[in-house]
Amino acid sequence: MAIYSPVRSRRTAARQAEKTRQFITFRLRQEWFALPIYAVQKVIQMGKVYGDPQGTGISLTNYQGQEIIVVDVARRIFGETSSVAEERKHSLSSVVGEVSEPRFMLLVQSNSGEIVGLPVDSTPAMRRVPESAFTPIPKTYMAQGNIRCISSTTIQLSDHPPLFLLEANQLAEPQQIVGL
Repeated sequence: MAIYSPVRSRRTAARQAEKTRQFITFRLRQEWFALPIYAVQKVIQMGKVYGDPQGTGISLTNYQGQEIIVVDVARRIFGETSSVAEERKHSLSSVVGEVSEPRFMLLVQSNSGEIVGLPVDSTPAMRRVPESAFTPIPKTYMAQGNIRCISSTTIQLSDHPPLFLLEANQLAEPQQIVGL
């Protein structure tokens, strides 16, 4: 016969009561970011990217016979030109040594229905985040911060650095891409 324990019952109820949401998390530069899992259609290994001779941050790749627009997501978020990003990448690779790790790309759909690829610096991971982990970003930081395309929320987890919650639509929309 099972023994009823009110402590166990309360502990189980408290664990089940808090809702969680799922996110794809990844690193760009030294910061961590998250996109809602519903915004990401697929995670793929990044192939050859071409078609950006002026360094605009917009290029193309071929995936399963389809041309996909690739947006330099680090440029969109941090506002740096491709030359600055390439210098940073070159200096990091010369310090660490040329170790070629596979890069990944998140495929998201823009509001116009177009598939857009967003290259990321780390292997993306799926995380369940409790509602209590969401904290607002101070208004001053939102107005003067150096990071773009983020929502007004960060995710604070005890076992992970803060995650900036990104706005997928701002990353993928063509009219905003051209405006850079």
